[in-house]
Amino acid sequence: MSGLQAITPTRKPGVSNRIVFASVSLLALISASGARAQATAAAAASAPVKLDEVVVTAQKRVERVVDVPMSVDAMSGRQLARSGISDVAQLSKVVPGFGYQQSAFGAPVLSIRGVGFYDNAFAAGPTVTAYVDQVVLPYSVETRGASLDLDRVEVLKGPQGTLFGMNSTGGAINYIAAKPTKSFAAGADLSYGSYNDVNASGFVSGPLADGLTARLALQHERADGWQHSMTRPDDVLGAKDFTNGRLLVDYKPSDRLSFEFGLSGWRDGSQGQAAQFEGFYPAVAVTPVTQFIADAMNASPIAPHKASAADWAPGQNFKRNDNFYQISLRADWRVTDAVTLTSITAYTNFMGQDPMDIDGTAFVNFAQLSHSTLLSTVSQELRLAGTAGALKWMVGANYQGERTHEAQLTENQGTNNQIGPYLFTHLGEFAIQRTQTGSAFGSLDWQATDRLTLQASLRYSAQYRAFDGCVTDAGPGPEGVSAAEAFGFLSSILSGTPTTIQPGGCVTMDPTTFKPTLAVSKLDQDNLSWRVGAKWKLDQDGMIYVNATKGYKSGSYSMLPAILASQFTPVTQESVLAYEAGFKQSLFEHRLEVTGAVFYDDYWNKQLEGYVLTPVFGTLPELVNIPKSDLFGVEAEVTARPINGVRLSAGATYVASRVGQDPTAPAVPRTPFGAVTSYVGEAFPNTPMWQATSDAEYDFPLGMGDLTGYVGGSVSYRGPSFAGFGEAPQFRLPAYTLLDLRIGVESPGGRWSAQVWGHNVTNQYYWTNVSHLTDYLSRLAGMPATWGVSLSYRY
Repeated sequence: MSGLQAITPTRKPGVSNRIVFASVSLLALISASGARAQATAAAAASAPVKLDEVVVTAQKRVERVVDVPMSVDAMSGRQLARSGISDVAQLSKVVPGFGYQQSAFGAPVLSIRGVGFYDNAFAAGPTVTAYVDQVVLPYSVETRGASLDLDRVEVLKGPQGTLFGMNSTGGAINYIAAKPTKSFAAGADLSYGSYNDVNASGFVSGPLADGLTARLALQHERADGWQHSMTRPDDVLGAKDFTNGRLLVDYKPSDRLSFEFGLSGWRDGSQGQAAQFEGFYPAVAVTPVTQFIADAMNASPIAPHKASAADWAPGQNFKRNDNFYQISLRADWRVTDAVTLTSITAYTNFMGQDPMDIDGTAFVNFAQLSHSTLLSTVSQELRLAGTAGALKWMVGANYQGERTHEAQLTENQGTNNQIGPYLFTHLGEFAIQRTQTGSAFGSLDWQATDRLTLQASLRYSAQYRAFDGCVTDAGPGPEGVSAAEAFGFLSSILSGTPTTIQPGGCVTMDPTTFKPTLAVSKLDQDNLSWRVGAKWKLDQDGMIYVNATKGYKSGSYSMLPAILASQFTPVTQESVLAYEAGFKQSLFEHRLEVTGAVFYDDYWNKQLEGYVLTPVFGTLPELVNIPKSDLFGVEAEVTARPINGVRLSAGATYVASRVGQDPTAPAVPRTPFGAVTSYVGEAFPNTPMWQATSDAEYDFPLGMGDLTGYVGGSVSYRGPSFAGFGEAPQFRLPAYTLLDLRIGVESPGGRWSAQVWGHNVTNQYYWTNVSHLTDYLSRLAGMPATWGVSLSYRY
């Protein structure tokens, strides 16, 4: 008991006792039937044991994963539940090379094989795009509820632009929802864990009428806060309040025509995470006017290496108000026995309010009082696919229209908030983008011989993006001074004529006249992505393959406190020419599966976060195009069932990334602290050389009413990297290893089950990001050890 409490000192009283009691009860049940279990296991030892055959839709058609000539990780919903994977962030525990981190403003950043797109804006287009049943989730923040009631999840590695479009240069995640059943089915899941975390979900499924079936799944999770203020020990943060739902309706009026209607949505009222303060690093020189800021920051306590220790401004409300819904309709018409026409129509909407304290202190050096986001997307895909002898072909077109509106309201008492005699504290910013993307695509697979298949695919895309935005006045602060007054003073000096800025107006200035203006810009680009490849079947369950792929990520505008309108210059589209060679092989009557790949990505104009020295605000993050960079990597995975009841898996990814050329003028390569440097030879930020995952599970009969017991665990490792260019030691992200354990019992056919689990059971302290926007340096810590018990029932 005392050992458990020592591992998780911040756990609510009584939680450890209940969980340990549940663990002991399960162990007692398993031990009591030990002799009979051994006898039963011995009798079954001679029975054949195989790995489950995995079927995927990675190429928008149903096929075995062993037949897909690319690197794909696929996990069933049952595997995800057993391993405690309930959101996209936790995929890093089971998918080698997958990464997740949170930006300074709370926006999620997904990466595969070291390829991700880091930006503080929620409206940033990713390099790893997620889909639910091939319906796109254009922005990473929208993936928060995608893991509900799944049949499986597929993680496709490497550029996927020819079939899935732009913004998938790192890869794609395809969530496959559990479908409506032809007979009645229902289920419920309940878990209780550390910090009084209660997660309840359930589903009902079955026929409604002849040819009409439906499935409804619901989930709600709540938890107490897990972070404690270092200056107010009774003040906690990090509470969860998340509700999620999905309705699927399938209608099949004939053997040749079918419809799939989907309605999903979620609401997140959880609290944002507070940062951990690492030190005072003034953005600009301290003056007599800002000396009180330096005194307050220097007096703020440095966070210890303890995940729950943090700080934030008292009296602020850091509860999110994020709401998401998506409506989709898919129609499949089998025109002939060999040709199918598919239409996928969807509308996606996200509205969010995400306040967050970023500096990690009780002093308001940088607090995001409000971060309002509206993301609205309509998409339509129409494709025709078929077979003709040795050929499999597909042609189609896609349209996607997007409108994003992102606005921030910040309170900053920073050294960089002084202009002349004025010290302002409140500042706003908004950015509106309207984007239209049209594309046409096609693919062709030709089985040249019984063993050799040649593949080619092509996609032309044209995108039109319009932007307008500015930094705005947000009213007077505690000292009675507003940004309108301060920037009016600056504009008057620079322009030579008096300037008056209206309350709430733009303070961003025209770079020629130095008068307040709304920044207006356009970015219109097109591209041609392609893939060619070949696969050679070694036997029924093995192959080798080679691919060459050209992919693109769309251009982007960054949320930046721009003093001059010219600072809103976008980064242009990036492109990659990716080469991959790999193999897949199933051996020993499907008891062992081995896969491996070697890959090389050659980038032009890769979009990465650099730094810019701005007027007034000092050094700030800024998106830059890196003219030349590349990435080389190797990955391998092994899955085995050596004996009855034992399942082992392990995988590792090695990535060596390198910048080949510094960004061109007017961009200047700088460190996070503003010093001029060179990025040449550095690795991409947030890109570790090594990542690895492993999992082991032993299922065995208990000898009590055909019950099955199981014990298992997983280990995930992420190597060191830097959170920004310049390789400053303050921005180093150390390596860490996480250990999860589970023990459970299951009835025949999985009708009911009970599990006791622990996540990060060694209480490994680690952090996933480092931020420096004003005078602070802070980090975001990962979750400490958590323990819990889960129950599941299927009817």
